[in-house]
Amino acid sequence: MTADTSGIPARLVEFCRLLRERELVVTPGAALDAARSLEYVDVTDVPAFHAALRANLANSVDDYPVFDAAFLEFWGELLRGPAWPSHTGPAVTPDIEGPGRPPEVEYVPMPVDIEGFDPEADTRLPGGEGSASDVDLVTHKDFADYTGADIARARRIIRQAAPSLATVPSRRTQPSWRRGQVDVRRTIREARRHGGDIVRLARKRRKLRKLRVVALCDVSGSMDTYSAYMLQFLYALQNEVGGVRSYAFSTRLYDLTPLLRRKKFADMLRGLEQTIETWSGGTSIGACLAEFNAGYAPSVVSPRTVVIIISDGWERGDVETLRREMLALSRRAYRIIWMNPLKGHTGYQPLASGMAAALPFVDHFLPANTIESFERLKRTLVGLG
Repeated sequence: MTADTSGIPARLVEFCRLLRERELVVTPGAALDAARSLEYVDVTDVPAFHAALRANLANSVDDYPVFDAAFLEFWGELLRGPAWPSHTGPAVTPDIEGPGRPPEVEYVPMPVDIEGFDPEADTRLPGGEGSASDVDLVTHKDFADYTGADIARARRIIRQAAPSLATVPSRRTQPSWRRGQVDVRRTIREARRHGGDIVRLARKRRKLRKLRVVALCDVSGSMDTYSAYMLQFLYALQNEVGGVRSYAFSTRLYDLTPLLRRKKFADMLRGLEQTIETWSGGTSIGACLAEFNAGYAPSVVSPRTVVIIISDGWERGDVETLRREMLALSRRAYRIIWMNPLKGHTGYQPLASGMAAALPFVDHFLPANTIESFERLKRTLVGLG
């Protein structure tokens, strides 16, 4: 004898109402899904029937006890009918036959040599130059604390950072066909051509413009630890941006622009050693700025030029000369950015006479002791766009 199951969909609606009375959340969509699921199961199979309804009408494991009690109460008469075998016991969850749960696995550490990994040195991934944590540590590590491996890795990161500094977003915008923010004015203008209907959202994005940068790098003895990395940065930047002019100074001023155009960094360093006679010597920032303002600034510095001075501010010359030349430079340039390695140290205050004299004419005072300093420089340059 077969049971008449034609009335099950109507009974299912009443069952969902009962579940809601028992404070279970049963949405119309869940009730519809439960009805559809019964098309794929044999409703005379109690475990399958129960599992199909509970999968759609119980939102979590916490709802199972309430659902099971309501299921037995509502469908009990049918469960005892001729279509279904008699069921005894409080639970209707089907038994699932299968292999037993495997025993807990005990993991034993085994010494295995991994290519590229040295436990006594810095950790590297097999086949890679370094892990993400390595790059993060090097990025925030002071140049003065670098090891030999750090130096090579830092040079690679600096070379990779230079292209992103080559151009900065301008305040001006240009039409964009796919990406960017919605250009309301252009969208409305185009809508007028179609009777006021908006057919397409016009978009715009900020223009990218080449930087006009003049950089002056201190190569005196007090900057010995940091000047090599700054020159690496200037070398990478100048090879990306044709309009960058680079100078070095200690007690004299040197135009590095032709040297930094050389294809190989090693050739550039050899050229610097032969050119700069006062490398790692004393410092006369004011006198060097006076030479720059008189001989170079009229042709390379304009109201659209950003001047970057990289120095610790230790002045052994005339402080008044430094103050006067900084004033003249600030009147000619768009912005002056001073990068000082000492600013990255905790507790630093610009109390040195040279730094104190120059600071009133500096628009942005940034550190220069880590690779992260270049990221701060990038954010500053983007803000100037």
